[in-house]
Amino acid sequence: MNTLIANKILKEELTYRLRNKYSVTQFCETVGITRGVFYRTYVDMPDMFCDVIQYNIRQHFRNHRNCDTEQIIFAFLEHIDQTRLFYTNIYHLVSKNKSRHICQEIRNTFFQELQKHLHSSKYSNVHIKSITSVLFSHITDWLVHEREKNACDIYNEVRFMLAKKA
Repeated sequence: MNTLIANKILKEELTYRLRNKYSVTQFCETVGITRGVFYRTYVDMPDMFCDVIQYNIRQHFRNHRNCDTEQIIFAFLEHIDQTRLFYTNIYHLVSKNKSRHICQEIRNTFFQELQKHLHSSKYSNVHIKSITSVLFSHITDWLVHEREKNACDIYNEVRFMLAKKA
């Protein structure tokens, strides 16, 4: 089982309605695999969620490699806005799992990809980390509170971090 399959299945299962729970059993039944196959690939559901989101972030940066930083961030926010229920479901499902929260791992992946993108810019690693932290703070707040904001609203809240010319 690879991340692309997990990504497709999760998007289908978590995009159309708010879920209170989602289990390994549900995923395995949908995909047609045994729990043993699942556990050979992932530790638990948050591990799979983290892997899928990290994959999406890396893919996003590959797809937008010729764009400037503002375009990359705006496109990332638009993607979240278009699939907000998916990300809201993952956030709520993971936050119920007290043993592990994946936000830091996801934030680190975004930081690493942004760092690669800005490797020849005048941005310092501290500034890139600040951009990432502020961006993810706003995204988390957006998902947790299910506000009526859209990608433009969030972008306008974080674009001050991009004012420094790269």
